[in-house]
Amino acid sequence: MKNKNRTLTLSLAFTTIFAIALVILTLGAPWIVEFLCEFFHRDYLAKFLTVVTYLAVPAGWGAIILLYRILLNVDKGNVFEEENVKYLSILSWLCIYVGVLSGFASLRFTMFIIISISAFFIGLIVRVVRNIISKAIEIKEENDMTV
Repeated sequence: MKNKNRTLTLSLAFTTIFAIALVILTLGAPWIVEFLCEFFHRDYLAKFLTVVTYLAVPAGWGAIILLYRILLNVDKGNVFEEENVKYLSILSWLCIYVGVLSGFASLRFTMFIIISISAFFIGLIVRVVRNIISKAIEIKEENDMTV
């Protein structure tokens, strides 16, 4: 039990760290993108990359909120619940959205293909976990009826 609490605490801590990073990105995207474009000698991409960043930010916030909700449900012992299946579904679609967005962005800046492929793969993993949880709920409901 002690290990489970540590894992949950660690997951919440990392989610919080990503939320803080997203606040910084949300507020400072124009300056961050400009700095990176100058550093990599791609000044001509600054406006384009700023737009792409701001198009991705809502998906980031959605993901953060969903992760918090899932983790809080787990903390309450509500693991095999339809609510978590719904959250995981939405999370997978957010990943796919970022994959599509990054795919389009890679037409202008090829390095985005790495983000695109990664986002699609993470979306797939989340979808598989969602399907596993959904099946586990079915099994749990069958077991509850049997007993």
